Amino acid sequence: MRIVRDDYGVPHVYAKTVYGLYYGYGYAIAQDRLFQLEMARRSTQGTVAEVLGADYLDYDRNARTLFSPASIHRQLVELEQKDVDVFEAYAAGINAWLAKIRRAPAELMPKQFIDIGFEPLDWSAYDVAMNFIGTMNNRYGDFNTELENAEIYRSLVNQHGEAAGARLFDLLNPRFTHDAPTTVPREDWSRPAYDALAKTRAVNLPKQNAQIAFEGPLSSGFSNCFVLGRDKAEGASAILVNGPQFGWFNPAYVYSIGMHGAGIDVVGNSPFGYPMVMFGHNRSIAWGSTWGASDIVDLFAEQLDPDDANRYRYQGAYRGFEHRVEHIGVKGGDSVDYDVYRSVHGPITYFDRAHGIAYAKQRAWDGIELDTLLAWLHATWADDWGSWQIQAVQSAINVNMYFADVDGNIGYFHGGRFPRRTAGHDNRFPVSGDGSMDWQGRQDIDLANPHVLNPSSGFIANWNNKPGEGVMNPDFFFYSWSNADRIDVFNTALGEKDRFTPDEAWALIEQSSYADIYARYFLPLIDAALADSAEFGLREANEILQSWNRQSRDDDGDGFYDEPATAIFRTFIDELVERVLKDDLGNAYPYFAASGYPTATRPTGAGTNLPSGVKAVIEALDGDTGYDLLNGVAPDVIIADSMREAISRLDEYRLPVAQRPFSTRNFLGVPQAGDGELLTAPTEQNRGTENDMIVMKPGAIVGWEVVPPGENAFIAPDDDKSVHYDDQFGMYQTFGRKRMWFYPDDVEAHKQSETVLIY
Repeated sequence: MRIVRDDYGVPHVYAKTVYGLYYGYGYAIAQDRLFQLEMARRSTQGTVAEVLGADYLDYDRNARTLFSPASIHRQLVELEQKDVDVFEAYAAGINAWLAKIRRAPAELMPKQFIDIGFEPLDWSAYDVAMNFIGTMNNRYGDFNTELENAEIYRSLVNQHGEAAGARLFDLLNPRFTHDAPTTVPREDWSRPAYDALAKTRAVNLPKQNAQIAFEGPLSSGFSNCFVLGRDKAEGASAILVNGPQFGWFNPAYVYSIGMHGAGIDVVGNSPFGYPMVMFGHNRSIAWGSTWGASDIVDLFAEQLDPDDANRYRYQGAYRGFEHRVEHIGVKGGDSVDYDVYRSVHGPITYFDRAHGIAYAKQRAWDGIELDTLLAWLHATWADDWGSWQIQAVQSAINVNMYFADVDGNIGYFHGGRFPRRTAGHDNRFPVSGDGSMDWQGRQDIDLANPHVLNPSSGFIANWNNKPGEGVMNPDFFFYSWSNADRIDVFNTALGEKDRFTPDEAWALIEQSSYADIYARYFLPLIDAALADSAEFGLREANEILQSWNRQSRDDDGDGFYDEPATAIFRTFIDELVERVLKDDLGNAYPYFAASGYPTATRPTGAGTNLPSGVKAVIEALDGDTGYDLLNGVAPDVIIADSMREAISRLDEYRLPVAQRPFSTRNFLGVPQAGDGELLTAPTEQNRGTENDMIVMKPGAIVGWEVVPPGENAFIAPDDDKSVHYDDQFGMYQTFGRKRMWFYPDDVEAHKQSETVLIY
């Protein structure tokens, strides 16, 4: 087996067996990202306090609550041998590099281990699986804000009464929407809403919410992808452009790899530590992914036995919780024992003992965590739509999956095992765990999972928007689907031209990165309200806004946005949101107060999106919301008053640029690099953590990517950094890209080093 590295340090593994390929993959990523891997392993398994101290005890407790070690081990034992080889070989490759480090630590030990004062441990197949489960399943498949929703609902009802409070809640967090843009055109796929709204919402609302101390707007991983078919691509049979928005980190969230042999021929990149290529191509097909956002998680309120809080009522009788004791090591202190409980519905995430309730989180993928990993792994080995879709169907978590082939076919599948809820179950709130509201199996795939091959539009586009007509909204208070959606940026651009060359397709990344995604909804309303205003200041502000190209950039590099319209508009939105929402939302207002824009002191977590509060304001200004957020005041008056206040707060219409830090902590908040490794880009761009483009032609696939800051994060004990530590950082900021070398002659022509391994 040999590993050939190209001119950006990307390893290409050549082997005759599956075991050899993934052994090489593990060996290479350990060379480049060992500290990141180690901290990801500790983050996903709850062993951070063991090396970083008691400050991470609560973190470790929470992490261990969310998975069952016995279940993961059972799934690994049940794997077919080819899949066993993937996990075991990947771990063995990491361990082979660890063995070399131990023989020469003064040269090879990553400096971060020395600085913190611990050594990396050997890996197992279980560790490889848990890196995926803890960062993919427990991130993208585990969102749930039902307790927060209940708190918001109760607050609104207390303020406005049951009927008005319910209408206001439905405006902020609608269960169904029928005018939201969909990824699959309505003529290609749709379904009726599968049940009616619950008649009552208050049966199991907690009396108080102590689970999460709310500290501001929540964000999640947002991503975009568009795929052009044979009728939209020029100079290619198909073009796939992906921008997964995981957040921005140093080392990079994703890692590039090529694997060639044993019937496998793939290249691309994947989140750190995943034994497959999530964004890339093989000889016949290309694929990508974005977060699906739909709801596959519910909370069940388990009624505790008043005589024994370790028992709960289910199907007419009390039964004991499943229980295990976790021993958590603590650096500089004594180990701590932690009790983990499960009911028939899932792990207990919160005990409200004062009111005799425990909340269990039921997740559609619980107990089959590896299904999604294997679906994506096997999909990279497929060679056509049929074999690819067979694998996509197996995904248990809520993800969007994209397909293109060399003949110009393009496809989409909205993954996830969606539960069939009992009639009357309002998925936005906890329901009784007594058995009366139990899930009734899985919904039919054809009805629950939007999918399409060669859509009538000629393209597929998604920015975490609604996948198809009739799909129920997610239950998250901070995120909903409505007729205002940032996907309109791509849908408009893709609809305005008949065909796109690869260069034109790539240029859409820059266009969307700086586009103000709110402007299209508010500028017409502002013009209607202010164009004929007698106040010069209001009229002038409107003229500036209406002549704006709706881009927010700092091309002159002075630290301020170039266009005065950016300063006016963002300040206006801040004022408008407060003016429209604060009085009506009362105590619930902090949940919806943020405009969603980054600021000079607070970057976004994963890009700018239209939060629920802003969407509610848009609907209020348009009218017909079921609740009058404007309190009888005309929209024109609200807009004029908000603009008047906004321009009074501005100094020369200048707004400091929001920069983009590349955090040294992973998305879970755990250090994955040294404190001195923080990198900061001068301007936040609303784009992918990485961007890749794959241009499909029969026999001539060309892939491009940019993976900042760089491929290799190794820092030697003497503080010497790899030459590939940040060599894609500047490229990313200027929307550059590098080739994803694939064919043997190309890899050989760009070879910088070669390693031969015997395993």
